[in-house]
Amino acid sequence: MGRMKEVCIDIINANGGIPEGMTISDVVRMKELEIYNWQEYEREQEKRRLQQCQQEDPRKTREVQQAEKEYSRKLREEKDK
Repeated sequence: MGRMKEVCIDIINANGGIPEGMTISDVVRMKELEIYNWQEYEREQEKRRLQQCQQEDPRKTREVQQAEKEYSRKLREEKDK
């Protein structure tokens, strides 16, 4: 139990609180990836989704890349606020 408490403390410190919408599975995955910043974690998840889509259907790659660019743009806008 102590290790998960430390992970939660690292996440809270890296984000200035508990990120909205974070689940226990996110906490476990963040621990595995050793990524405690919520925005970095979301970017990593998006990269993994893109890779999975490319493997499943290479023709949809352009659509996914376009969606990823849009998502990245929105993250940058939120960060700049």
